[in-house]
Amino acid sequence: MKKLWVLAFSVLSACQVATGAQYSGGSGAGVAVSTNTGAAFSTPYGTRVYQVDANIFEVVPYPLAGRDEYWCGASDYARRRLGAAWSQQIYMASKTVRSAAAGGRTAVQFTLNPQAIGLEPVDVNVRTGLIIGDHMTVQRANGFCQPFPPLFF
Repeated sequence: MKKLWVLAFSVLSACQVATGAQYSGGSGAGVAVSTNTGAAFSTPYGTRVYQVDANIFEVVPYPLAGRDEYWCGASDYARRRLGAAWSQQIYMASKTVRSAAAGGRTAVQFTLNPQAIGLEPVDVNVRTGLIIGDHMTVQRANGFCQPFPPLFF
């Protein structure tokens, strides 16, 4: 029975789900979001990523995920959906904000093009939190991914 649940979880997490979510405003802590967010990208770990405009994508991890899952999701999306090279930099465009696309869940916004949104890159030696402008390569961010997806059984 447990194998059946694992199989079902794997199949569901690999699916893409269309959404008609609209950005309804918020605290102003994030980058403005277009009104049509499009389809969700799902990582093997259950994290959803939404392209909110031409330069910003939003990472919405599974419940109780740590901050590493934001970088992992951003890396996976940048590599598999946007075609970024392993050496491409990913930049954090917001701290945790209410998701514009996922019904108010916690999200962090990222970009591959900081100049397009007026973001000033910040060099961080010790990561103790989520800092706007923090950046790392796709390969380094991929190192934050856990070797096995979490199981909630």
